[in-house]
Amino acid sequence: MLRRKQIPPELRDAHAAFEAQAQRVEDARTALLSCLPTGRVARAPVPVGLELLRDELLEVRADLEDWRVPAVEERWQACARSVDLALERIPQSLAQVRDTDEGDAVLGAVARVVGPLDAWATAERAWRKLRT
Repeated sequence: MLRRKQIPPELRDAHAAFEAQAQRVEDARTALLSCLPTGRVARAPVPVGLELLRDELLEVRADLEDWRVPAVEERWQACARSVDLALERIPQSLAQVRDTDEGDAVLGAVARVVGPLDAWATAERAWRKLRT
């Protein structure tokens, strides 16, 4: 019988905290991306999506220490930087999307904010490698 690989017991609490935060980041990112105009479907305004992402990232940043452990320190640092960078870029992106309806400009403004958050997917892979 094959046994499913699991996170070592001493890392389970940190991993659970990471999973919860990563899910919040992904859900907020998905919500923002769902605001992008496509076809003739009415969407929520992009500024609303950016504000939602900002609010979620502020909460995630407040709890980042919950999953900081030496085994994934490098990935933790990258995720912390990604949150800070996205938060830093949101005000400019908000101003840009409020001033234009041009699709490429809106897409670029959103991409500048969500791009750094790819660090969370890399962190997830690092956690998977810790399974034994």
